[in-house]
Amino acid sequence: MAAAAAEMLQERAEGEALMSREQALGLYSSIDWRSYGRAGLLSSVDVDTIAAAESTPLDYTLKEANLARSYVVSLVKVVGSVREASAQQYALTRLEDVLTAEECGSLEERLSLFAGDDGAFDPSPFMRSLHATGEAYAAKTAASVLATLLSARPEASVEQFVSWLCEQLSSSRSQHSDVRAAVPALTILLRTDRARSAFAQHGGVGYVTKLLRQRDLSSANAQMQYELTFCLWTLSFAIESDQFLANASIEALVDQIAAAPREKVVRVSLAALRNLCAGDVASSTEGVAARMIKCGLPKTLRTLRERPWTDPDLVDDIEALNKILVSNYRELSSFEKYQAEVDGGELDWGLVHSETFWKENAKLAEDRDFALIKRLVTLLKAEDPKVIAVACYDLGEFVRFYPNGKAVLKHIGAKDQVVALIEHPDLDVQKHALQCVSKMLVTNWEFVTKSAPDKK
Repeated sequence: MAAAAAEMLQERAEGEALMSREQALGLYSSIDWRSYGRAGLLSSVDVDTIAAAESTPLDYTLKEANLARSYVVSLVKVVGSVREASAQQYALTRLEDVLTAEECGSLEERLSLFAGDDGAFDPSPFMRSLHATGEAYAAKTAASVLATLLSARPEASVEQFVSWLCEQLSSSRSQHSDVRAAVPALTILLRTDRARSAFAQHGGVGYVTKLLRQRDLSSANAQMQYELTFCLWTLSFAIESDQFLANASIEALVDQIAAAPREKVVRVSLAALRNLCAGDVASSTEGVAARMIKCGLPKTLRTLRERPWTDPDLVDDIEALNKILVSNYRELSSFEKYQAEVDGGELDWGLVHSETFWKENAKLAEDRDFALIKRLVTLLKAEDPKVIAVACYDLGEFVRFYPNGKAVLKHIGAKDQVVALIEHPDLDVQKHALQCVSKMLVTNWEFVTKSAPDKK
């Protein structure tokens, strides 16, 4: 677990923050280290130790246990005591180097350098840095280093750090840089069960989902999409599905799969949904699978199954989810199937688009202020002519069998939209739009159909 956390930290250190890292290391010569000694923030030994390490390769410093220990202790003092941004940036970058220096002994040995004389790890210097610094690079590096250390120290409390992370994710005043500091650290910290539990108790599932569903989180931010989705995936191992249902996390994950910005985003989204299905304790009509059906995941899975994926785990998740959804769809009532079809925007002629169905279920459509009918009206603007034709038919049947159905459709502005569809280029849409308008105008539709049989 700790090795994996250090690996992810290593990837970021070598990736998007590389130039900032080099600039931070280049600050050493411009920092007046002796002034910190005179101010009592550092001892002369601390200053000399940092200076000696700067003039030698890192592997040489870390090779000798006492010297390595003194070096890390001195850098942590800078992080906890010195407020100048340049000193913070330099010290945090060097500490990150220590954690990612795979050629300098085992990770366990390097982690031990951060422990106190009693063997315990004190996160307070890093927390002081996070609360004090206003500089994005320092905050991001401090958060990543602290996340790596906490994930490897099961006895250390994560509460303060989790609280800080949630503050960055949830505050209306948070800037993009605040989120960029918090999310990468979360991908490290949430690899431990105690951190997942603490984060969930602070409302973390909702914070991550809200960020994932932001409209400006486009393909240009694919790495952020991946990291947020990765967080939901790690949480899906330990958190009950009801939190994901309550925060619309299922919808967010399905959206990621449908958009398919990157294969790795699709992979972790599918894996998260599969985990949630496995641990779902809700009823079949209210649980994860039913929600996925309503979001249109079956259609998306059919598309994904046609693509030549190279990752066998991704293919396995697609097949497993498809099997789960097929099984759950059979358990739904006819009205629940209809709701799933409408919510997914995938209308097709069948038993739920019939006179018998609407005669039995029209009354159910009034739930949540006719939300189902309003969704049906939006499908009148669908790209697929068949979807439009079926929507017209269903709206007409709703008018026939729901008391005062004409007034409902008029109130939500459906009538004018259907009238306009009479001139649609598709002949089937024209026919069903005309029939729908007729049902809105005619009182006794049964008499009309007996006189002129429906050719649908």
